[in-house]
Amino acid sequence: MEKLKKWFSLSTHPDERIQQIEMKIWAQSGIIVLFIAFVDLIIRGAYLHRPFLEWAASLAIIICYMIFVVIKSILTGVYETDINNKEQLKEKLKEKMSNTFIFCFVAIGATTYKYNLPEDFVGWLSVIARFIILFAVLFGIQYLITVLAWKKSNKI
Repeated sequence: MEKLKKWFSLSTHPDERIQQIEMKIWAQSGIIVLFIAFVDLIIRGAYLHRPFLEWAASLAIIICYMIFVVIKSILTGVYETDINNKEQLKEKLKEKMSNTFIFCFVAIGATTYKYNLPEDFVGWLSVIARFIILFAVLFGIQYLITVLAWKKSNKI
């Protein structure tokens, strides 16, 4: 780890205060890079309507940053810090379930309306199946993340 710190010019100073200041500088510079990538994505992708390959790198930077932050916050136990016991965990999961249900209902409803309503029984069954699959996948991901974060923050 010390070699990696030296390679990226992070000091291995014994003073913890100086190390925190350096880490704050690195975090702020990461936010600036994320902001520049986001502005590039908006200008080239949304405003100028350039081809995808011109702004794909900016999109990749934003996605990688978001994934890294979420994974790091889950593994360090700072995601969902307001959950202290099983009752609060159950309450949070109920809240996430209702939010996911509403999101899935609106998303499936909007896409069904946009691409015409089904005209037969099989069409309606496919709409219901898409809703169930979308809900199961999204809530499953949220459930795993919330339970893992709760276990990490409570050291269970």
